[in-house]
Amino acid sequence: MRLLTIHDAEGLIHEVVLSPPDAPPATVTTETGRFVTEVEAPEGIAGLDFSDPERSRRQIDKVVQQLQELRVEVGKAKLVRGKSRER
Repeated sequence: MRLLTIHDAEGLIHEVVLSPPDAPPATVTTETGRFVTEVEAPEGIAGLDFSDPERSRRQIDKVVQQLQELRVEVGKAKLVRGKSRER
């Protein structure tokens, strides 16, 4: 699973884009002062099953909670512990 993060210069995540590994690369644009970085998806995202919509919704909710505890380590393109941003 590809995970594109849209974040600020401090690595605080504002949005994410998920796409299957066999899909063509996503095209993402963002506002000034935000950056798009592809990072390795954390555990739990790679196994998302989109064949069952209700199960997918529960899985995605869990992934969103997990991502809220992470930020992008700018310069290394990896996720690290630390609040993404206040919601």
